[in-house]
Amino acid sequence: MDYEELKSGYKFPTVSYSLMPSVVSKYKEAVEAQPAEESFVPPLAIISHAFNSMFESISLPPGSIHAAQEAEFLKPVTIGSRIDCQAQVIQKVSRAKLNMLVIEFNAFDSDKQLVLSGKMTLVSPI
Repeated sequence: MDYEELKSGYKFPTVSYSLMPSVVSKYKEAVEAQPAEESFVPPLAIISHAFNSMFESISLPPGSIHAAQEAEFLKPVTIGSRIDCQAQVIQKVSRAKLNMLVIEFNAFDSDKQLVLSGKMTLVSPI
């Protein structure tokens, strides 16, 4: 879907994924995290994987940046867990020479319990 087609209220298709050890290891390697024998997924790995999956369904204009993010982590997630992430455009604004897109997201575990919620802001040139 093209950025221009996104409207306030648009719901992205639900993204489902499993946080297998290989996925968590790749995340830790990318952020240069110290290896640890933990059974929990780093919370930002959940967001990172959800954003990457979501951005596969839209085409952002060149020069777009992830300008802001807020998140609330509500429950630890164990490695190997399945996550369902839902996202929706809550605001789309054009000002001067910039577009701003605010997306709200929620992630649920396999028990349908909310483990993460938040918002992100994307900014792109017009």
